Amino acid sequence: MAGRLAGKVAIVTGSGSGIGRATAVAFAAEGASVVLAELVAERAERVAQTIRDAGGAAVVDDVDVTDGARVEALVARTVERFGAVDALVHSAANVPLVNDHDARLTELEQDVWDRIIGLFLTGTFHVCKHVGRQMLRQRSGSIVLVSTTDALVGVAGLDAYTAAKGGVTALTRSFAAGMAPDGVRVNAICPSFVATEPQQAWLANPESQETVDLLHLLPIASPEQIAPLALYLASDESDVMTGTVLPIDSGYTAFKARLDVMGAMRVDAAEGPER
Repeated sequence: MAGRLAGKVAIVTGSGSGIGRATAVAFAAEGASVVLAELVAERAERVAQTIRDAGGAAVVDDVDVTDGARVEALVARTVERFGAVDALVHSAANVPLVNDHDARLTELEQDVWDRIIGLFLTGTFHVCKHVGRQMLRQRSGSIVLVSTTDALVGVAGLDAYTAAKGGVTALTRSFAAGMAPDGVRVNAICPSFVATEPQQAWLANPESQETVDLLHLLPIASPEQIAPLALYLASDESDVMTGTVLPIDSGYTAFKARLDVMGAMRVDAAEGPER
């Protein structure tokens, strides 16, 4: 199959839903052989079948990114099947864990902290380490990490998640610097709120939808609107990009809120104190 990723092999973690699902489908449509690395294999198999039905190449690999040995085995199986790993998109997540259990540090349970750090930061360590080792052997490859705008701005009540993703954001730059001499690129994308499957119930609430709308200049993104940026970073079109952290956030980080903040702060000259 011809396309922007023709002949390439990609591992996409968290590919059973959300950004990972949309990315896997987009990569396959552009000619990549895609390994759908997913904790819930049945969910990923549905995505893989969609890819195959469209004429693409996809296999499912049951993996838990918090387990380094399983990630190492994933990479070994991928190389055995396809001969290489040309691209990694690491988007494994647990939205309910963050939405329902993260909190201010003073109220945060130790177990929640450990689970969030283990999944989002230590999981990133595992996939970068083992995929990175294979890319070093090849002296080529592109790693795309999914971070978040919550790692770029303060968000009350998400202290474990922002700590983990802040680590991912910083790691993107340092790992990129270390891998560049060997021909491997590392970049990160930072979505804001995305209308993934786990968020649909929350978005169905009109008050929740209004809150989200007030935090963005543009309508919130679908997973399919995030995937093209990951595709670009995985392709040879971005071969001079590494160490970049790219918000893709409907304007979330560009402004305070959809309010006249400065107008509300100004005091009428006739009423206010002289300066």
